[in-house]
Amino acid sequence: MIILKILFILVLLGIAAVTLFVGGLAVWAKNYKLGIPSCGIGILALIEIYETATYAHPFIFWLIFLAFVLMGIAATLYVMEPELGVINWFKSPEQLIKEGKKDKAAIKYRRKKKWREAAKLYEELGWYVSASICYEELGDWKEVARIYEILAEKEEHGDYYLRRAKEIYEEKLGDLKKAAEILERLAKIEEWYWDDAAKMWEKVGDKERALKCWETALEVNKRRAIEEDGVFWSDVADICERLGRIEEAIEAYKKFLEYAEKMDEEEGKGWIRHVAETYYALYRLTKDEEFKKKGDEAFEKYKKYLDEVVVDENYKQQLLEEVKRWQKERVELEI
Repeated sequence: MIILKILFILVLLGIAAVTLFVGGLAVWAKNYKLGIPSCGIGILALIEIYETATYAHPFIFWLIFLAFVLMGIAATLYVMEPELGVINWFKSPEQLIKEGKKDKAAIKYRRKKKWREAAKLYEELGWYVSASICYEELGDWKEVARIYEILAEKEEHGDYYLRRAKEIYEEKLGDLKKAAEILERLAKIEEWYWDDAAKMWEKVGDKERALKCWETALEVNKRRAIEEDGVFWSDVADICERLGRIEEAIEAYKKFLEYAEKMDEEEGKGWIRHVAETYYALYRLTKDEEFKKKGDEAFEKYKKYLDEVVVDENYKQQLLEEVKRWQKERVELEI
C-alpha cells in the first residue's frame, strides 16, 4: 500500500510540475485559455499530493481522484479522435447532423463502418477525397471513379485523378468506353495520351472515334518530331502504318533511321538496335532486299555491342530475344 501511495504521489508530482510550468508560460504569454486550466490542474495535483500523504479529507481526496480519472478519459478520447471532440463522442451521428455538425457525424459513421452514410456527408461538405476513401472501403468502384472525375474538375492537378478514374473504369469495372472518354479528356491536358485514347477506342470497337484520335496523335507526333526530338518520327511511322498511309510511313521511318544512325554515331548506348529494327521495318514495307541486308549488318553490330557492355549472358539473350520477337511480330521476319 505504501509503495502504491509513493508511486501515486510521484505521478502527481510529474503532473503538477508539467502543468504548472506550461500554465505559467502560457499566462506569461497572455494565453489565458491554456494557462488558467493548466495552472488549475497543477494546483489540484498539489492538493491531491497532500491528501494522499495525509488522507485528512477523504471526500476531497476521492473527489479530486475522480476528477483526474475523468480528465484522463477525456484526454484519451480527444487523442483518439481530436477532430470529434470529447462531448461529441457521446452523441449519435443523427443528433450531430441536426446540430449542423456534418463533419463530426461523418467521423461517427466512419467509426461505425457505415461508409456510405459517411461518404454522402463528405460529399455534401465538399470533402471529395474523404468521400472516395469511404467508397473504396465499400468496394463501390463506380462511385470512386465518379468522385475522381469530380476532383479532376476541381483540383489543380486534375490529370492525376483522371488517370485513377481511367484505371478504375478499365481494370475494376471493365467499362472500356468510359476509359476511352477519360483518355480523351487526359489527352486535352497531356497530348501524348492521344495514342492511348485511340487504342482504347479500338478495343471498344468504335473505329470512327479511334480514327479521329489517331489523326490527332499523328499531328501531335509530327509536330514534336520537328520541334522537339527526332525520336518521335518512329511514332509517326507507326501511326501512318495503322492508318494505311504506307508511303508516309516509309518516309517517317527513313527520317527516324537518319536520327537513330546519328545518335548511334554520337552516343552509342544501344542505338544500333533501333537502327536494325528500322531497317527491318523498311524491308517489310518496301520488300527492298538492301534494307534487309543493312538490317542484318546492324543486328550483328548490336550483338557485338552487347558482348562489350553486358556481362550477364542470360540478360544478353533476353535483349536479343526482344529484337527477334519484335521482328517476328512486326516485320514477320525470322532473324
